[in-house]
Amino acid sequence: MVKHEHESTAALRRAALFRALAPAALTRLALKATALSLPRGKHLYRSGERCAGLYTVVNGRVMLSIGAPRGASKVIELIGPGGHIGLAAVVLGVPETVTAETLADSTLLLIPREALLACAADNSEFALQLIAALCRQVCGLISDIEAFSLRSGRERVANYLLQIAAADGEWARPITLPAKKSVIASRLSLTPEYFSRMLHELIATGTIAVDGRRITVLDPNRLRGTSH
Repeated sequence: MVKHEHESTAALRRAALFRALAPAALTRLALKATALSLPRGKHLYRSGERCAGLYTVVNGRVMLSIGAPRGASKVIELIGPGGHIGLAAVVLGVPETVTAETLADSTLLLIPREALLACAADNSEFALQLIAALCRQVCGLISDIEAFSLRSGRERVANYLLQIAAADGEWARPITLPAKKSVIASRLSLTPEYFSRMLHELIATGTIAVDGRRITVLDPNRLRGTSH
C-alpha cells in the first residue's frame, strides 16, 4: 500500500494538471487512484460508454479516435506521459464521445469521478486548473478546425513536425514520431500516401532527414516557411 501510494503520488506530481495541488491533497487523490498496466491495442473505453474516471498516462501512449459507420476512423489526439484522458466526460458526467486505445504497452492511473470532483470542490486553485485544461482542449479543437479547413496538407505536415521538434527542445537531434505514419496521417486528416509524399518532398529539399519513424530537422527556417 505504501509503495503504491508513493508511486501514484509521484506520477500525479509529474502531470501538469495536478502540480497546483498541495502535497496532502495530492496524496489523498493518489490513494483513490487505481494503477493500470495495459498492453498495446487495449481499449480503455469506446465511444458511447461511460468513463469510470479520469485517466492519467504514466508511461506509454494512448490514441483518441472517432469512428464512422463504415468502419473508418479519425485520430483526434495522441496522449503521452503526463497527459490526461476523459476530463470533459468526467466533469459533465456524460458518455464518452471518443474511443481510447493504447498504442504501446502503457501504465495509467484511473482517478474516480467522485474523488476528482471532491478534490476540486475542496481546492479552488485545482478547480481553476481543471477549467484551464478544458479551455485548452477547446482551443486545440478550434486550431484543428482551422488547420483542416484553411491550411494545405503540406502546411499541416510542416507545422506538426515543428511542434514535436520544439517539444523535444533539440533541433539537431532526431525526433521520433509518437505513432506509425498512418496514425499521424489520420491525426492530420491526410491519407497515408499523401503524408508520405509530403515527407519525401521535404527530404528532397534538404529540409528533413527520415529514418523510419525518426526525423531530423535539417533546416528549421525552411520548415517554418513551409508551415504557412
